[in-house]
Amino acid sequence: MGKRLQYTLVLGIIAMVTSVGVGATYVITKDKIARKEASRRMEALLTVLPGMEGAPVQLTPSDTKPEDNVYKGQGKDGSTVGYAALGKAQGYSSTLKVMVGLSSDMDKVLGIKVLYQAETPGLGTRIIEVPTTKTLWTMFFGDEKADATEEVSLTPWFCDQFIGKTLNQLEVVRQEDPSKIIAITGATITTRAVVKAVQDAIAKIQNAASSSS
Repeated sequence: MGKRLQYTLVLGIIAMVTSVGVGATYVITKDKIARKEASRRMEALLTVLPGMEGAPVQLTPSDTKPEDNVYKGQGKDGSTVGYAALGKAQGYSSTLKVMVGLSSDMDKVLGIKVLYQAETPGLGTRIIEVPTTKTLWTMFFGDEKADATEEVSLTPWFCDQFIGKTLNQLEVVRQEDPSKIIAITGATITTRAVVKAVQDAIAKIQNAASSSS
């Protein structure tokens, strides 16, 4: 009976110390994490709202959660270049978070950027795959001719599909069709989830715009 009580006390102390440690870590790091997430959102806004100058205008109320905010981007002359919001959808193994830019007339997608995903490596993760023409040979030995002519893309090829698409073109297909969203082989669920996240963001933009008008 004495040993059982001793074991119970030891486990209780361990649990208490662990809880205090986790709580302290959260308190210490939460502000840093929040700043990092805000920085990532701003970087994403600059990506999906090309031509935006300065800070975006927030259309949603000040007490709105950061991930639910809707923004309006303005150009040098003060004209609206577009709107942006974060959309979410359940993928194959994670909840995808995608920043979406929408044209000022709310008819076309200006761009998207995946902010979070934890999909299957080699399949679903291809949504953030950046294309390259480099090979093992050029990596080790170089190719001056190729280096001089190669255009390096800084955005994932999958995300580039969304640029210029109208809202009724956000449809997943398996065959080659430049007017639609071509599914990633072996990752159709992830592909559809990205489209749903984009549509979620568009719905947020439309609701915020109608409320502010």
